[in-house]
Amino acid sequence: MYASFSIRPLTWLLPGLILTQTLVGCQPTNDARPAENGLTTYIGSESTLQQSTRSSGPWELGVLFSASVAGRLTQLGSKMPEPGTYRVIVWDADSRQLLRQKTIEQTAPDKLTLTDVESLPLTANKKYMISINSQSAGTNKKYGYAYKAGGTEFMPFTRGNLLFYNAAYSSTATATYPAAVSNVKAECYGFPEFTFIAD
Repeated sequence: MYASFSIRPLTWLLPGLILTQTLVGCQPTNDARPAENGLTTYIGSESTLQQSTRSSGPWELGVLFSASVAGRLTQLGSKMPEPGTYRVIVWDADSRQLLRQKTIEQTAPDKLTLTDVESLPLTANKKYMISINSQSAGTNKKYGYAYKAGGTEFMPFTRGNLLFYNAAYSSTATATYPAAVSNVKAECYGFPEFTFIAD
C-alpha cells in the first residue's frame, strides 16, 4: 500500500511537468538580428550631406569599413544614378585579397538593388573595402557622390555596428583594389552597399 501511494503522485505530476516544459519551449524568441545597410542608410538620412553625380570614368570606387562586432555579410548591392550591370567587390583591406564579387543588375535609377552572396564572416574591428565599378557593359556610367557644403570632412562615420573610415578610388575598368587615391574623407563615391548581420 505504501508503494502504490508513492507512485500515484508521480504519475499525476509527470503530465504537468511535460506540459510546462512544452509551453516554455514554445515561447517566441527575439534572437533574430536586424540586417544593416549602413552606407546608403547613413547617406540617405544625414541632413547635412548633399548629393550629386559625375560622368567620368571608368572608376573603381571604394569605401573602407569595419564592424564593431563579429557578424556576416550576406548581400552585395549598388545604388547608381543610372540602371546598368555593376560589379561590386569586397576586399580584405590588409592583404587586398578579393573576398566576394557579384554582378548586380540594377534596373531603376538611384534604387538600391541587393543580391545574395555566399555568407562572408566579418571579424570585429578588422578593416575591409567595398568597391563598385562605374562601367556597365563597356560604357562609363554616371556615379553618385555625397559631400558637405564647403568641402568639410564627414568621414569617418558610424551607422549601427558599422564604421566607415574613408573613400578611395582608382581609374580602371578591371577588378582592382581602389588605392590610387585613398583616405578621402570629404566625399563618398558610387554607393556600393552590403548587408551586415551581427552574430
